[in-house]
Amino acid sequence: MFDFTRSAIRLLAAVSMARAASAAAYAEGSGEMRLKLTTIMDPTGFEKPLPAARSVLPADWTTTGGVIWRIGGECTNGQTVDWTATSADGKSIIRMFPATAWRYSNQNMPIPQDCIAKGYRDAEDYARDFVATQEDAKIVKVERDPQTSQVLAQHPFSYEMPGDPYMRNWWDAASVTFTYRYQDTDYTGVLIVFTMHSHTVSGHSYGFGPPLEMGYGSAMIQTVFAAPTDQFDQLAPVAMLFLRNYQADPEWQARMNQHNAKLSADAIQTSRNISKIISDTYSEISDMNMESWRRQNDSSDRTQRETSEWIRDVETYDADVPTGQIELPSGYDRAFQLNDDTFVVTNDAFYEPFRDSGIDGRELTVTK
Repeated sequence: MFDFTRSAIRLLAAVSMARAASAAAYAEGSGEMRLKLTTIMDPTGFEKPLPAARSVLPADWTTTGGVIWRIGGECTNGQTVDWTATSADGKSIIRMFPATAWRYSNQNMPIPQDCIAKGYRDAEDYARDFVATQEDAKIVKVERDPQTSQVLAQHPFSYEMPGDPYMRNWWDAASVTFTYRYQDTDYTGVLIVFTMHSHTVSGHSYGFGPPLEMGYGSAMIQTVFAAPTDQFDQLAPVAMLFLRNYQADPEWQARMNQHNAKLSADAIQTSRNISKIISDTYSEISDMNMESWRRQNDSSDRTQRETSEWIRDVETYDADVPTGQIELPSGYDRAFQLNDDTFVVTNDAFYEPFRDSGIDGRELTVTK
């Protein structure tokens, strides 16, 4: 089954990690970093609020939003995520945008209010309109992960039905780096987006005027990491840690599977794949992207080499989390889980949780 989460991490790695070079500033001085387990909630989808997903953020970041359910829409219906994590200074974000959808036709057919009245050819085409909403916005680079593209080129993501009517369905995914201005500050952002497209032509074999052309599509799993340009390289690993640790809550995922099973038979397989995308897409960097990163950084000095270890590598620890494991930055001698659901990685051989942080906890062991 296609792993959308791993594909998203590769898409982010293709751009942002190729630039990153100074993340060690996050741990300068104390040789210590504090992280926290964060939960994305679904407050209204079922008979009680449920955690929908969990991941890791710096301990001083704040979050808002969660899973939302759209009811009665024609283009956008069902569950989606509208969630934001914001840095302590309020300048950097990780934003999971709600899904959007569009419809179009060549005969001025009515378009529902919750649809974009336009057609998009691919993820890059959609991203241009998405980015254009920002001041002085400019797309710098568009990357596609070859492994992801290869999978999306196959059934059930891509197929063609010849005849009259003729139908073609296809998916796309891209990582789009862009720059913009916000509050007189230069920003750099990375948009990871998966898009679905459908195009139909009917009446072309009858010879009675122009055929009807119409289509629809949607943008899903829209995740943006943005920071002031002079801080982007330093903070890019925060987004990587978030994506690598992103896991759907098992109880919520089981309930979603039950919900999706009620859909029509034609939609069940795609729904399962989308659920897999959301729950798993953030966990592995492709060898190709890593080799590209290494080549780009072979000439760096000693500090940059040490920084690259932080950026490229994580260590997996056994921890008291739903999955039993958590990935934390490598390059630190010790890791601790504190009793307030925060984590500390440190090079201090004498670190003691209660004495040094005021909260009790336990030292973690590396997963065997």
